[in-house]
Amino acid sequence: MEDFGKKMEQVVPVQTPLTYNFAWVNSHGGRRCEIFEKQWLDCASKLGLYKAEKVCKFELQDLKECERMDIAYKRYMRMQEERQKKGLPYQDPPPYDTLPYQKFKTVVF
Repeated sequence: MEDFGKKMEQVVPVQTPLTYNFAWVNSHGGRRCEIFEKQWLDCASKLGLYKAEKVCKFELQDLKECERMDIAYKRYMRMQEERQKKGLPYQDPPPYDTLPYQKFKTVVF
C-alpha cells in the first residue's frame, strides 16, 4: 500500500459515463476485474486521491487481488502440495468427443 500515492497520482479518478462503461479497458484484469475497477472508481471519484488512500483501501485491495490473483495462486499451490503429500492421482480427462453441455447436443432445428 506504500506505492498507492506514487502510482495513482498519474490516474485521476474522474467518473464520467465513458470512464464508467470502459473501466475494464484500463484494468490489467480486463473484464474479469471490471466490477472491482468500478467500485474503486465510484469511491475514489467522490473523495479524491488523498482521501481515497485511506477510505477506499479495501476496494483497491480487491482490485489488486483480482489483477494479480495472489490468493488464488497460493490456494492452487496449497492444493497441489496436498495432492503430492497424499499421493492422489489426477482425474482422467474426458473423452474427446464429448461436449461441455451434453444435454444440448441433441437440439433439432
